[in-house]
Amino acid sequence: MDNRRQDKRLHLPDLQIKVKKIGLAEGDKFINCKPVDVSFNGLAFSSDNLKLDLLQKIQIQLSFGHRTIEGSAVICHIEKTQGLVRYGVLYIDIKPSLEETFSLDSLTSAMIEDVAVNMADNAVVGSALSEVDELIRKGQIILFDGVQAFRLRLASIVGEGYPLDELFEFSPSTMSVTVPLITTDGVTLEKRTLSPVMSSAQHKVVFEASDGEQFDSILDVLQSLSDTFQTLLAKKT
Repeated sequence: MDNRRQDKRLHLPDLQIKVKKIGLAEGDKFINCKPVDVSFNGLAFSSDNLKLDLLQKIQIQLSFGHRTIEGSAVICHIEKTQGLVRYGVLYIDIKPSLEETFSLDSLTSAMIEDVAVNMADNAVVGSALSEVDELIRKGQIILFDGVQAFRLRLASIVGEGYPLDELFEFSPSTMSVTVPLITTDGVTLEKRTLSPVMSSAQHKVVFEASDGEQFDSILDVLQSLSDTFQTLLAKKT
């Protein structure tokens, strides 16, 4: 059966999909599934723990942000890709509907801002020409978001007396961020440029500094920033 969902897909923030077969004994738990996409008429997910049949009815829980939608749906499409089974479903009865969820009466500025950011991220990631480029773009988003959040929080605490704008530079064209970091001697302060790169040794995206040092995760980057500013602020006081 062809997938009959012809409406546009929505890219919602922090999307989670849980599924349970209808007719199972009360008390059985919903199973977490990997979201593929969602639309006003249905959604798609993949799972290696569920075995569902075409036209089978299921119960779904769809959550994003702080919103949860629940109801029933029917399997309208089944596809096997790379060892996972992907299911497309059409809603039967869900409450509230996505139309109601995104009505003017229900929307908040914070919610629509999250949706807008997520859709912008999806546009950037979706423009990638290869899987590696897609992963690097995701790395850029994480790097920019993490460093910007650190800078803004620091600015709100230490005030205007510290020249943070001069210490942080964001370069979308090179997907890089220049930040101040204390070197391994614990004394010298250097401005270093960090970029997401694919590590051939680790087969994942890492963050590489202009001197070749690599940070395995965004947490490593943020910890280095925290250590740096702990030292700088202590000297200032």
